[in-house]
Amino acid sequence: MSEDFDPKQYWEKRLSGNYDLHGVGLIEWGEGFNRWLYRVRRHSFLNRLKSMQKDWKDAHVLDIGSGTGFYLERWQELAAKEIYGMDLTEVAVKQLQSKFPDLAIHQGDIGAESAPDLHADFDAISCMDVLFHIVDDGHYANAFANISAMLKKDGMFIFSDSWLKGDDVRGVHIVHRSRTQVQAALKDAGFEIVDVYPMFVLLNAPVDSNNPLLRFWWWSLYQIAARSHLLGGILAAMIYPLERLLLSMGWHDGPTTKVIICKKVH
Repeated sequence: MSEDFDPKQYWEKRLSGNYDLHGVGLIEWGEGFNRWLYRVRRHSFLNRLKSMQKDWKDAHVLDIGSGTGFYLERWQELAAKEIYGMDLTEVAVKQLQSKFPDLAIHQGDIGAESAPDLHADFDAISCMDVLFHIVDDGHYANAFANISAMLKKDGMFIFSDSWLKGDDVRGVHIVHRSRTQVQAALKDAGFEIVDVYPMFVLLNAPVDSNNPLLRFWWWSLYQIAARSHLLGGILAAMIYPLERLLLSMGWHDGPTTKVIICKKVH
């Protein structure tokens, strides 16, 4: 962990300059590439939650790290009864309150010592592409405890993480944690894992694979997309159907980010 890293300051600055899917996604890759990444995310999130055979129309839900509101829109598509959003940054909260005037949007740090008081017990909480940006391990454990505290018994927790088979890989503003560490944090917070599935196969960095072909593929894609955002967007559009096909095969593991679905059992 970098002791000098200030996550709030980092994300305030980043989102102030790029308040869009480009800003919350792979910032060097351009808007077109990120647009296709988020199409994959949308399809995957909605399909998986619909397959759970829950009636979300009666659900009180919270999305943590709402950013541009992408997953708030997904909960609206699922017709959740009451939707709350939360973000660390002032810039996101102000934008979200303007964009979603009928939703309850709060500013808060999920990694703080205690859970934010949102005056609600939730049936489901989503926290997508957020937790691996909590670089402090203590704050990471706090996040799971706080999420558990805000969920009803048997409530569902849906989040994404790197879920590595090997050791942690640490950067300045991101930590790809081992699944052993993530499983321990979930257990300590009273969660039981229901399902794990890959969010991507080809359209994200293969941080959980040593396959030289996959790594060369990603390096080559980056060289093109970073130099020409237009070409990056075109390539992502061409890869998208294959990505959808690969994700439809029902795998429970993959070379990059996974989505983990959990239930609060105590």
